[in-house]
Amino acid sequence: MADTLSIKGVASYHPSNPETLDITKQNTFIFGLNGSGKSTISNFLYKADEYPSCNISVEGNYTPIVYNQKFVDDNFVNSSVQEGVFTLSKDNADLEAQIASKSKLREKLLDAFNETKKLIDAAESVQRKATDSAIEEVFKQKYIIEKTSLDPFLRSFKTPKRKFYEQVKMQKGVTDETIEALDHEYQELNQFDKNQPSKISLEPILEISPQDSVLLFEPIVGSSSSQLTDFINKVDNLGWVKVGQDNYLDDSQTTCPFCQKETIDEEFRSELAALFDKTYESTLRKVELVESSYRDNITKHIDSIKSAFANCSIYDSTQHNAEPLIELLAHAYTSNLDQIVSKIKNPTLSIKLADCTEQFKPLLTLAERINKTVQTIIDKAKQFKESEENIRSRMWDSVKFHTTPIFSLEKTLLDEKAEEILDLRKRQEKIKRVGKKVADRISSLRSKTSNIDDTIERINENLISLGITNFKIVASTNTEQKNFFMLSRGDSSDNTTPVFRSLSEGEKTLITFLYFIEKCNGSMSKDTDIAAKEKLIVIDDPISSLSQNYIYDIASLIQSKIIKGQKFKKVIVLTHSLFFFQELIKQSPNNAEQFDKKYTLYRLNKNQYSSVEPMTRNELKNDYQSLWQILKDVMNGKANPVVLPNVMRNITEYYFGFVHKKDKLSGILNDLADKEPEQGHKAFYRYINRGSHSDPTNIGLMVNINPQAYLERFEGIFVATQDREHYDCMMEQ
Repeated sequence: MADTLSIKGVASYHPSNPETLDITKQNTFIFGLNGSGKSTISNFLYKADEYPSCNISVEGNYTPIVYNQKFVDDNFVNSSVQEGVFTLSKDNADLEAQIASKSKLREKLLDAFNETKKLIDAAESVQRKATDSAIEEVFKQKYIIEKTSLDPFLRSFKTPKRKFYEQVKMQKGVTDETIEALDHEYQELNQFDKNQPSKISLEPILEISPQDSVLLFEPIVGSSSSQLTDFINKVDNLGWVKVGQDNYLDDSQTTCPFCQKETIDEEFRSELAALFDKTYESTLRKVELVESSYRDNITKHIDSIKSAFANCSIYDSTQHNAEPLIELLAHAYTSNLDQIVSKIKNPTLSIKLADCTEQFKPLLTLAERINKTVQTIIDKAKQFKESEENIRSRMWDSVKFHTTPIFSLEKTLLDEKAEEILDLRKRQEKIKRVGKKVADRISSLRSKTSNIDDTIERINENLISLGITNFKIVASTNTEQKNFFMLSRGDSSDNTTPVFRSLSEGEKTLITFLYFIEKCNGSMSKDTDIAAKEKLIVIDDPISSLSQNYIYDIASLIQSKIIKGQKFKKVIVLTHSLFFFQELIKQSPNNAEQFDKKYTLYRLNKNQYSSVEPMTRNELKNDYQSLWQILKDVMNGKANPVVLPNVMRNITEYYFGFVHKKDKLSGILNDLADKEPEQGHKAFYRYINRGSHSDPTNIGLMVNINPQAYLERFEGIFVATQDREHYDCMMEQ
């Protein structure tokens, strides 16, 4: 896992999008102009609790030790004394050897502790992956449920995925119902919550009255008063005779319709009329009325059955299949109707209508089955909330039931790694116990030999070697400030006068930085110590514009006292000085592979917000090249245009001073200013002509000018001085 530093929501950094630096390698160097955001980084590391939106993630234990302006203010500007730094006395070689031996053991234990932590992290990573995998697999059920009517039950469980997973995990998983079945049930519940289905009510089976049954059963015969009665009864063809009379014998006809002889006379007509008297006609008419009524009732009854099923909202013709059953009943009714019709055609027939109960029963059974479902829905609708909650609960339990194998696999993996983690934690605790004993022993040995005298001596020797002899550091004489340092000028006995404020900027830089180096390598207490491998060293701009003479010295101190030997956890150096940045790198390994293994380089830019860009060793430029790079950064939107006038003025000073054209440049700038019609542009030429150490008069007139106008007129200066080739070369045009 990479070690990272993330900055957002503070000073010049974006309020929500963090700038992240990878600080995994031993040494990280960051270059950026003043105002680009360097101090924000060091201030965060100096007092992290004041920057809640920023974050540093570093493996293992670490303690930041920061050199920046706040460090200088806290230890020198706002204080006349400095906390003493305890280091080992050089006069006790035996104790020093013991401490060195114990310190090596402590480092080995720290390495073992960190290695064990890595193993624990790896095992926990396997556990997290197992759970993450389980979460992904279980969450797939959400996509299935979303496509059903059960989707409302997912409310507040759709994100994050873990929340859905936790909800499923807590179920018992005893319901083997499918989501499809629960979906259908919930659809019905929703459908009939307000419009409840009606039950199917079938009218009783179609029957005729007992009187009509007798009428149909008894044969209809002619009158006995006719001479034709005995003969017709003998041949049993009364119906045939009646058909002949009604259809083939009119009032004036004398020819027999059957034998075609002249046998029809008034006497025959009289006897025939006597045969079919009023009683016969009346009885036959009753049969016809029964037939007509039965026919109408069949239609009404069949239609009522069809309507009863169709009007039930849960009736499904494909599922319940009532149509064939209705057709069977209709067919039975029609068969009875055919018998009645045959009775009309042959009144002497004795008929009995068939019982249609067997054909009607299946319809009653089907209606009863559907009505049970209807009643269930009605009961559920009456208790909608309870039913809805029941379905919701069964849905989650169903998901658990169908994902049980996923949870089982996850548990197996978690249990395996849990046992491994338990053993590793026991090992880690043992290392901690041994490490504490070693640390206590080191503290005990240090208390016998540590002092601040050697620290004072080293700082003063370094000051002298750097040519600083007008002040030195001494032990505080104040009894209440035992083991404190203070600055002193020469051998003056008056050590109460503040010395730091009277020093030059270069001297201030040297003394504060020498003190910081001792703090990195020593301890702030006689009997306590932070292991060097736990110290995260941060150095922010140890070189100011007024301490350029000490660039080489401070770069050398950083390389020899801080970076060399990789004794510290990490080293982060930030600077605005390209010269100092280059010097640090010059003193680093020349071998490209070794350099890339131990060093990371970054460049800080500032446009609307600060941004970080990684850079390589080959991208470094000198100060003059760097000024031209800023122009290109402005053109590409990577730097704020407000820096343009000052950068352009510095470029003209560098270049025209080097080629001995300063006087010529001044005249050309005056001519260009005179010819320029725009007052703001005139101010630009005059500002350039004043030089970088002049007052800023006229700069206010240029604030609102388009940066492109600066660039065009800056190019025009080189054209006017016949140096266009140099401009094109530096702008890489």
